[in-house]
Amino acid sequence: MKGRKLAQKIFRWTLPAGIQAVIEREQARRASNPCAAMEALFARNRKFHNIHRGKRCFVLGSGPSIQKQNLKPLRNETCFAGSHFFLHKDIRVIDPLYHVDAPAHPPFYDGFDALRKLSFERFDKFYSERTIYFFGHSPYEYSVYNFLKRNPQFKKENVYYLNYCQSTQLDESNYKNPDLWDISKPLFQPRSVIYCAIQVAAYMGFEKIYLLGCDHDYLLQVTRRRSTHFYEDEEGLDDSAGWLSTEDFFLAYHLRWKQYRLMQSYLESRECHIYNATEGGLLDVFQRVSLDEVLKQHH
Repeated sequence: MKGRKLAQKIFRWTLPAGIQAVIEREQARRASNPCAAMEALFARNRKFHNIHRGKRCFVLGSGPSIQKQNLKPLRNETCFAGSHFFLHKDIRVIDPLYHVDAPAHPPFYDGFDALRKLSFERFDKFYSERTIYFFGHSPYEYSVYNFLKRNPQFKKENVYYLNYCQSTQLDESNYKNPDLWDISKPLFQPRSVIYCAIQVAAYMGFEKIYLLGCDHDYLLQVTRRRSTHFYEDEEGLDDSAGWLSTEDFFLAYHLRWKQYRLMQSYLESRECHIYNATEGGLLDVFQRVSLDEVLKQHH
């Protein structure tokens, strides 16, 4: 402690006041930013800017409708698998190039065991070596970043993080702010893994983004007594426990629809178009298209 105090005195005596002020401001900035130590990791995402410019991609959600569609032709397409989509029976055929996860948070992840058993022990089983991972990050004790620090045996070179440390809600005042769409900077807050996938896909320059398995029809059964996924909840994460009040549930639904509309408005101005190729469901913000018809189109 004495040595540290001496070093601080020498620091104040020897450095010009201007340089001291710059350093102190940077220290204060980092102290106010819970994820300042990860800035270099977030900056790595710049390599993905416009790497798929003008192309199309498919975002694979985990709604029950996904079971009705033949996804095997997606083997030759660029796909984003969200959350626990790796449990799909054709996952090895589809072989997604990207896997995206929203930030770990309670009540779904309340310890590192859940991350290990439900995700990381399964990645090598279901994905090929080419899969690139994007994990949403927030300052949560049981984050993926902290999990990998404690469990280095699961680390991979192709892991990237999305910055949700100081996220703001997307609304009418900020949805046109390009910085909130830059995956090397703090992004707007996700309400589902679909948000994360859209953010990454837009940054990569995709011209057409097709959503699958985005049923969003849990409004039809507010009591949430059935699985909202194509898999049985015990195989993944159980979100049917009614952990939201009915009032909060309806509010969340309204916000998601509004934010989808704002995303669509901004991305259309950038010549990036989102289509809903889900079979059924309630999501009516994006133009409906047939997956079979889309796959017939050469791109």
